[in-house]
Amino acid sequence: MDDAFGVLATTSIGLIVFFGIIAIAFYVVYVIALAKLFKKAGEDGWKAIIPFYNVFVLIQIAGLNWWYFLIAISGTICTIAKIDGLNYICNLAGMAVNFFVFYNIAKKMKQQPVGYGVAGALVAPIITMILGFSGKYTFDPSVQVSPNGPIGDTKESTSNEPEKYCLGCGCKLKAGTKFCEKCGKEVQ
Repeated sequence: MDDAFGVLATTSIGLIVFFGIIAIAFYVVYVIALAKLFKKAGEDGWKAIIPFYNVFVLIQIAGLNWWYFLIAISGTICTIAKIDGLNYICNLAGMAVNFFVFYNIAKKMKQQPVGYGVAGALVAPIITMILGFSGKYTFDPSVQVSPNGPIGDTKESTSNEPEKYCLGCGCKLKAGTKFCEKCGKEVQ
């Protein structure tokens, strides 16, 4: 009987060590990818190493308001404090923040924002690795994003003037122009 217990204990310890090493290796690769993503966005790569601060920097890169950081870390805090029930709600809110973060980052990298937002909410480390390690994705800080994520992202004009179109070629005219930029026809 003691032999069976010894084998079980040794196997359990071996599995814990094995999966612990895999988890540490995965985290190291994630931090390296996050550092590369930070460098693409013009931030220092070392900021990816510091827990919680790396989340704050990622939210800044995404152009979101600072209070998204509080929502993002609330799940971790509630889980550590063992607040049953609330930790699930806070973790769901953290997933929503991940959606907003990756939605805005995808827009700044000129990618499809909804797909990256959904994938970022579900598997953020993997999307971070894809965006960080791939040379295909470049960061464009001039792209305007809403500080409230897709909630404040609107396509509607803020002016009360109706949009005008060229009668010659049908393209949309900028406000105050006298000639169409595409065909040169005078605007009436």
